Parts: sequence; structure tokens; C-alpha cells
Amino acid sequence: MASDPARPQSRLEWVRLALQDLWHDRRTALVLVLTVAAILAPLMLLLGLKTGVIATLRQDLLNDPRNREIIVYGAHRLDRAWFAAMRARADLGFLLPRTRSINATIDLLDQAQRPYEALDLIPTAPGDPLLPPGLPTPAHADQVLLTATLAERIGVSPGSPLTGVLRRTRNGTPQTARFTLTAIAVVPQTSLAREAVLTHPDLLVAAEDYRDGLRADLSDADLRGGVAGERAEYAGARVYARDLDGVDTLAAAMRDQGIEVRTQAERIATVRAFDRTLSFILRVIALIGLGGCALALGGALWVNVERKRRDLALLRLFGFPNGTVVLMPLIQSAVIAALAFALAALAYLAGAAAFNRSLGQNLAGQGYVCRLEPRQLAVAAAATLLVALIAALAAGYRASRIDPAEALRDI
Repeated sequence: MASDPARPQSRLEWVRLALQDLWHDRRTALVLVLTVAAILAPLMLLLGLKTGVIATLRQDLLNDPRNREIIVYGAHRLDRAWFAAMRARADLGFLLPRTRSINATIDLLDQAQRPYEALDLIPTAPGDPLLPPGLPTPAHADQVLLTATLAERIGVSPGSPLTGVLRRTRNGTPQTARFTLTAIAVVPQTSLAREAVLTHPDLLVAAEDYRDGLRADLSDADLRGGVAGERAEYAGARVYARDLDGVDTLAAAMRDQGIEVRTQAERIATVRAFDRTLSFILRVIALIGLGGCALALGGALWVNVERKRRDLALLRLFGFPNGTVVLMPLIQSAVIAALAFALAALAYLAGAAAFNRSLGQNLAGQGYVCRLEPRQLAVAAAATLLVALIAALAAGYRASRIDPAEALRDI
């Protein structure tokens, strides 16, 4: 069957006519573009502020590893199966066994043999959330990391030797074990702002065994040669969730096992509540704004159809199908929406830059107060187009009800 050469032309003709009509009424169209843009720009800025503030707060929470830590209270009997099951969880970020808190201390002597007593011993390993990227971790029990506060008080730098001292009392007799440690790095104060010694877990196990009387002595050779194998059970653990959402699930799983834990759940919940509140406020404002936009645009298009009843009737009389007349307001509405969104996006970029420049300096790190992701911009554009098309439906329906005979009555 031969194709109708006029049909492709007619499909393009009504698009051209819709654009020409819009250009003919360009002043009215410009007013509509500015009206829609004036509604969209504040909504985009509000969404950007909500996204920026919440994202910055969440990033601050994530950057502080203490917010992802699940602190284990008391002494427990955590066996190898427990550690294996925990490491298999998707919400786990870091896990390391630790000994009883009462045994997790050490005395240090500097090169002048000045004592620094009862310093906390913290086990560490590669991937420790407390350590900044690139900082070395102890490979053996005779290597330690000192926090910046402690290193400054002792007056040591990476590579400096220290003397470690463990004390115990057996049968009423005080006993002391001395051994040499090497400070391989200093932990910045931004990572850990207290005096502590971070070391290989073997040193904590050896210190506990020595104090419990399971080791007769602890020497330099013991530390270099490996002082402990993997224990069957540990009294506690250092536990960190992979992300903020994993804190609740991980803590709940541990509580179900009878393990008493503490988290920063209240602080995390505050940020989440703030997020929900801002989201609700934004949805209400967006609903009112977009509703007003739809009414304004729909009303203007309806009036435009009424003004051009005779012209639309002539189009019908000249053979344009009913669908063409209906689609004209839809095309014009889509063009107005596209231009308005582009103008609103430019206004948003200017406003966001001003907000970030004036307010962003009060945020830590690379914080920002106003920002929209490309995905959010795409969703906003799609929502604007959808609202515009919905607004044009009434005008399209009104245009479809125009009788071609109306053109003949005015002749």
C-alpha cells in the first residue's frame, strides 16, 4: 500500500504552528516563563539547602568514627565462631578482639627513664577507622602508635625507642616486666584526642597473660618472635558499623546475644529526625508551589484557547485532526516549562553559590549548605514537565470541544 506523503508533513505542521503561535504571543509566553521560574527557583533552593545541610551533617557523622562505634561493656566470652559470624555481616565495618579493660593498660619510660603510668592500650590493625589513611599500623607486638597528645608530653617522634613496663603482684610480691617498644607513627589529635597507645593485638594478649600469671616473663625476644597465637575466647571487641544505618542493626544483633553495648544512636537519630522534618516541610511547600504553578499555567492556556477559538476552528475546518488541536496547548506548555526550568536552574546556581560562599565557611572540611545532585535536577525537570502537561490538559480538552462550524459563523 502506498504511503500518504501528506501525513508526515501534517505531523510536523502542527508542531510548527504551536511554536509559531507561542512566538506570536511571546510577551504573554515570557510572563508565563517568568512566573513558572519564580515558583521553581525557590523550590530548587530549598531542596538544595535541605540536601546540602543533611548531607554535610551525615558526612560529619561518618567522618567521626566514634559515631559508627559499638562500644562493648563488661567482660564476655566471645569465641572464634562469634567473630566469624560478625565478620560475615554486611553492616560490619571493622572488628578486632580485645582483652579485659583492667588489663589493657601499660606504663612507658622515655629515654630519660621518666615514667608515664596507666596508659590505655588499644588494639589496632589495617583498616582501623580511628587511623587516617596512609598511617602505618604495627606489624609486631613491639611496635606502637602514640596519640599526638601523648607523643607531645613524652617528647618522642616516629622511630624513637620506648621502654614498656607491665606490673603485677604474685603471692604478695610485686613483679615487673620490661621490654623495648618502637613508636612507628603518631596518631593526629583529630583522630584520637586523648593519651593512648595503639598496638598490635598480640601485645594486649601478652599483657593479660602476664598479669593473669600465665606467663613467667615478657622480654624483647618474646615480642619480636610473636607472643601469642589466636585465642579461643576474648573478653571484648572493638566493633564499628560500615555506615550510620548499620549502627542500629549491628547493635540490635549484639543485644539479642546478651551483649551490653552503647552507641551514638541519639545523635544519629537527631540527624534523621531533622531530615524527616525538612523533607516534610519541603513536600508541603513543593505541593503548594507546584499546585499554584499548575493553576496559573493551566488558567493562562485556557484563556489563550478561548481567545483563539476562531483560529482553532479554522484549523479544524482546514482538515487538521482533532488531536492536532489538542496537542497544541500541550506543546506550548512543555516549551514554557522547559524555558522556565532552565531559567530557574540558572537562578538556583547563582543562589547556591552565594549560600555556599557566605555560609559554607562555617562548616568543617568541604561542607556545603546548598547542593543538588544531577539525579535530583533530572527529577525536578521531569516533575516540572509533568506538572506543565497536566496543567495543559484542561486547555487541550477545551480546544477539542471547539466546533469547526464556529469559523463559518464569523464569516
